[in-house]
Amino acid sequence: MNQAALLDVDGTLIDTNLLHVLAWRRAFERLGREIEANRILHAIGMGGDRLVPAILGEVPDDVAEQASAFHAEEYVETGLIEHARALPGATRLLEALRERGVRIALASSARREELDRLLAKLGPAAKHVDVIISKDDVSTTKPAPDIFAEALSALGRPAEAFVVGDTVYDIVAAKQIHLSCLCVLTGGIERDLLEQAGAAAIYATPEALADDLDQALGSSRRAA
Repeated sequence: MNQAALLDVDGTLIDTNLLHVLAWRRAFERLGREIEANRILHAIGMGGDRLVPAILGEVPDDVAEQASAFHAEEYVETGLIEHARALPGATRLLEALRERGVRIALASSARREELDRLLAKLGPAAKHVDVIISKDDVSTTKPAPDIFAEALSALGRPAEAFVVGDTVYDIVAAKQIHLSCLCVLTGGIERDLLEQAGAAAIYATPEALADDLDQALGSSRRAA
């Protein structure tokens, strides 16, 4: 089978979205800005290069860079990332995909340093991952499609491919290169927002997706 799954990581396989919200809130506070947590949550899924102007509006480059640097300090250096855990069924989803001969790429707007640390949370199931694409590999992050396009290229351009994600930005990026997106609700984004954006199917957790994987693969084909 020449089929591939392009999986987001934060909020999809690893429970990190609220950790990122806390890190961004602290980062913006250090810039003198109080930002509502729910507003930040609905911007998670973008790379920091897109999230900062989405929250603060157009700001000087040095301010945007400082915000991203503060976020990295709060998320990584203070140890928030160490509280991340694999989501229910995340490892089983990887195993179920591999059992069906589906090649697997992790495609995330996070930095590669962070992805490497999160991969450890997946334990032995991480061996099923064929390709890892991070923000370090592209010039523009989600909702631009570059990360998914780069993952397809790294996998040798499989005949069929689909995305698994947890945010509207995963769906938007996938649709720009004519890929369907299966979504999970573990990132905290409301079902109706994912439906409105065009999710091919929505599952409560990665475990629920793994349980219904054959049906989900059919849904992704029909949506594509």
